[in-house]
Amino acid sequence: MEAYLRTRKMEFTRIVLRLFHPLLIPIYNILLFYVLGFINLYHTLIGLAYTILFSLLIPLLSLHWLHAKGAISSVDIPKQEDRVIPYLICATSLTACSIVLAYNSMYPIVYATLYSGAISLIICSLINFWWKISIHTTAIGCWLGCVLHLYVIWPFGYFTSGYSSVLSSVVLIAGLVGSARIASGQHNLIQIYAGFFLGFTVGFSMLFLCALQ
Repeated sequence: MEAYLRTRKMEFTRIVLRLFHPLLIPIYNILLFYVLGFINLYHTLIGLAYTILFSLLIPLLSLHWLHAKGAISSVDIPKQEDRVIPYLICATSLTACSIVLAYNSMYPIVYATLYSGAISLIICSLINFWWKISIHTTAIGCWLGCVLHLYVIWPFGYFTSGYSSVLSSVVLIAGLVGSARIASGQHNLIQIYAGFFLGFTVGFSMLFLCALQ
C-alpha cells in the first residue's frame, strides 16, 4: 500500500510540474487576461499566437538543439551547469515576444508581464553560476506577483471585487508547484522560497512600473 501511494504521489508530482511548466505560464497569463475581460478576442488570439511561438516553441526547439549538440545533458536541464544558456535563450525569446506584441498594439500590461518573465530569467541565470535556484517557483511567483498587482492596484483596484477566486487559484497553484518541486527532489526548501520570492518581486514591480507610465 505504501509503495502504491508513493507511486501515485510521484505521478501527481510529474503531472503538476508538466502542467505548470515555466514555458506554459505566459500562455496561461494571456488566457487569464481574456477570462477577466481585460483583452478582447482579437488581442487574445494575437497574444496566444506570438506567445506560443516565442515562449514555448522556440525555447523547446532550442533545448532539443542544444541537447543534440551536446551542450546540455538533458532537455529537462536538471543540472545546474546546463541552465545558463537555456535561461538566456528563453529570456531573449520572451523579450522579443514583448516587443512584437507592443508593435501589434497589445495593452502595455500584457507585454509587461512577459518583460517580468525575461528579467526573472536573466537574474536566475546569473544566480545559477553560484547556486541552483528553482525556475519553476520563480515562474509561478512572477505570475502570482502580476495577478496580485491586478487584484489590489491596477487600475486603482479594478479587480478587487469578484476576482478573489482567481487570486486564490493562483496561490493554490503556487503551493502545488513548490510542493511538487520538493517532492521531485530537484530543490531544497530554500531554493524553492528564493525562486518564488524573486519571481514575485519582479512580477509585482514590473506591473507597478507599467502602472506609473
